[in-house]
Amino acid sequence: MEHLLNDNLLKYFTEYALKEGNTTALSIAGLKSLLQNQFAQYLKDSFSLDNVVKLLDKDKDGKVSFDEFVTIIKKITGTEA
Repeated sequence: MEHLLNDNLLKYFTEYALKEGNTTALSIAGLKSLLQNQFAQYLKDSFSLDNVVKLLDKDKDGKVSFDEFVTIIKKITGTEA
């Protein structure tokens, strides 16, 4: 089941990253677009869009790796181990 989840996340991440000409990182704008379009139902309360971005971009480089993306998606969907 986790393999299926990761495959879907990789599909979403790659689709949005490719729109920016990248496959290894997603810009904050790309992340916001992806979350609003694919995970909007989870973006409420403490997992508002701005809070999610703050959690992910700790180094303030304006980019999110796939591993960082998976971590936050698991957190907001309640599927983290």
